[in-house]
Amino acid sequence: MSTNYIAEAIRDGDVLTDICITADGRKKHMWGKYGLRRETDLAAQLDENKIPLLVGSGIGLAAQELLKQNDRPLLILDCETEILAASGLEEELRKNPRVIWINTSSPQNAAAHIMELESISGEKVQLLKNPFYLRLSPLYVQTEKLLIEQEGKPVEFPVWPKFQNEKPRILLLTSQYFLMGEIVAACQRQGVPHMFINMDAKEMELEQFVARVSTAINTFRPDFVLTVNHLGVDQEGVLNTLLHKFQLPLASWFVDNPLLILPLYQAQANENTTIFTWDADRMDSLKEMGFSKIFHLPLGTDQTRFLPSKGCTEAKWARDISFVGNSMVHKTAKRMEVARISGLLAEKYKEVAHAFGEGDEHSVVNFLKADYPELVPEYENLVIPHRKLAFETLVIWQATLEYRLSCVKQTLDFNPMIVGDDGWKQLLTNESTWEYHSELSYYDDLPRFYPCSKINFNCTSQQMKGAVNQRVFDVPACNGFILTDHRYQMERLFEPGKEIAVYNSLEEIPQLIDKYLNDEAARKEIIKAARKRILAEHTYDCRIKHLINCMRQAHQ
Repeated sequence: MSTNYIAEAIRDGDVLTDICITADGRKKHMWGKYGLRRETDLAAQLDENKIPLLVGSGIGLAAQELLKQNDRPLLILDCETEILAASGLEEELRKNPRVIWINTSSPQNAAAHIMELESISGEKVQLLKNPFYLRLSPLYVQTEKLLIEQEGKPVEFPVWPKFQNEKPRILLLTSQYFLMGEIVAACQRQGVPHMFINMDAKEMELEQFVARVSTAINTFRPDFVLTVNHLGVDQEGVLNTLLHKFQLPLASWFVDNPLLILPLYQAQANENTTIFTWDADRMDSLKEMGFSKIFHLPLGTDQTRFLPSKGCTEAKWARDISFVGNSMVHKTAKRMEVARISGLLAEKYKEVAHAFGEGDEHSVVNFLKADYPELVPEYENLVIPHRKLAFETLVIWQATLEYRLSCVKQTLDFNPMIVGDDGWKQLLTNESTWEYHSELSYYDDLPRFYPCSKINFNCTSQQMKGAVNQRVFDVPACNGFILTDHRYQMERLFEPGKEIAVYNSLEEIPQLIDKYLNDEAARKEIIKAARKRILAEHTYDCRIKHLINCMRQAHQ
């Protein structure tokens, strides 16, 4: 068949007919009079209890009609690459998140993939056949034959040796979280084979979820799956079950407090899952939850984004001192809405948050049991795990709000610029010696903003009492100077006083600001030393290399 196709559609009486025109001008019917009829007839054929699978896409008329019928996913079995390339149909339909393509040229692989989907989802597939395609290639008839032959037999999931190559193949569960972009870039720079699954949809049908993941696994044959903060992992355990069947390990890198996320997934703790946490203090708690393979993996920086500049290129940002950070005003309000607390919890949460921020305990629940046992029954009466976690987060965010506010107030004599949400206007409404700037873009603005301040002030969230945050790496990477609060884990990463300037108390803040504002040579020396250390040990390239080595160690 010629490769020069023009796709069009005509209505031949009551029949929707897909045709193609070959290079010599001859028309070839792709559906013909035995094709699917009007949309009413198509709707009548659908079995709502089965997953529709279109055998042959034609020019897309049937696919478009099927997508109109309901909100379920649509599987399309089509390996005619020349027709798809000429019509552009595959690219067009790929934009629809409900469409799942099966484009293997092997009937064995196609049948196996369909049966895997049925096995995991618990639902059968309904074949809607394009007559033209049944004549075009034996693939489609043979696939149906294999499905009939295997009916009722247990499904055997393909298993392959993992970590056989120097650079493993990584399947990424993509999400809106910023760190995935850094992971992708690091993989590209190091030549690590990787593939995406877009899991950003807020709601996804079970069979759509299974089909998307299963298709990617069958196509890409990865060594392990990687996600950030468990995003893309369902609480029901479908992904966990699917990965177990393929004997495929899962790596989840937590760059926020895992204790505010993983309790919802505790039943899924097993040997197949490896947890990476940016905060070493969380490792014992994770073991208590049943996770046995745990590694410490701090944050880092993308050295290609946070590049050193020759100085401040934006005069409007030039300041002696600035602070970039969230006020936590709106975040605490949202947690209040979700937690729906009342009684003593509502009355005392600020008192609890203040005491929690002053102490060394990392777990809000353990802190309540030790210091506020009278509140434990009310906490338990929240019952729903989401409400309990919302209350724990509320305490941490309120503690962070108070701590950041107290730190920032120590900078007000130096007329700082504060960059963040408008909650700062509420917190500092009675103060006049500061300037507000709305939130800046992490990628587009901050690499240019940090070098414009003689001092970038930093105070860490109370969700991490020992770990360091993103700014500690990003600011020096682009030749900015940072003054940050001391965190004991930082001494594994930097040499305080030489590679990073730190304050140990509120009282030290004004003294150190005054010192470094008047000592440009000291600022430059620390920046130089910090940047050298970061490029050698704290880039995301370094982090991905370490993550891969840990996965090889844990699962090979």
